Amino acid sequence: MGEGSVINLHTHSTFSDGVFGADRIVEKAATDGLTHIAITDHFATTKVCSLQEGEFEDYLETIRHLGRKYDGTIGVLVGVEVDANPDRTDLENLPIDFLNKLDIVLFEHVNERANGGADLRTVGRIASELSVPCGLAHSDLETAFDGLRPSEVAEELASLGLFVELNTASPYKRGGIAYFERAEEIIRSFRGLVKISVGTDAHRILSEVSNVGGAYAFVRRIDMIDDLLF
Repeated sequence: MGEGSVINLHTHSTFSDGVFGADRIVEKAATDGLTHIAITDHFATTKVCSLQEGEFEDYLETIRHLGRKYDGTIGVLVGVEVDANPDRTDLENLPIDFLNKLDIVLFEHVNERANGGADLRTVGRIASELSVPCGLAHSDLETAFDGLRPSEVAEELASLGLFVELNTASPYKRGGIAYFERAEEIIRSFRGLVKISVGTDAHRILSEVSNVGGAYAFVRRIDMIDDLLF
């Protein structure tokens, strides 16, 4: 898709540690002209309040209902964000059948030693069991893949079928510069190989739902609109 789409595939609702219900998030996204919005609550991590397996059917039906309600106005996706730190998430026993009912799965802290994240191959093995798009959330590509050439990063991610999110949230910056802007050379190497997504990690400020402008300006500047996931 790419051209003409305005996506935010990373938000959190009251099903985990967000302060707004999924209905408010979707309403805001539709009002502000997004074409796709994903609710991606934290799943089964001890790091924060998170969605648990027993709540899944309610979660799924709530967001599917919103998809039906807004059909023709905005695409509503349901997903989760999985913490790749094995001390906080039981990565070896994730409910694959459950995850395969979703539209998207995000993995955070992959290859991030400072956050205790599992390595890329471990996450890739989990993703290989999933039939839905899987990607790296708010990754600091420069540090997570330090020592690899941009082409090597692209080849590794492509071999595992993982996409990469460009996240606009303020925590995902170094020296005031967004992680994705710092990793421009790496991201350029993704062209035609690795899909990219846009997310805002909205939790507590409703306007963050549509704060995708910086990521879109970047994607257009490097001429990679056609490499967007949607």
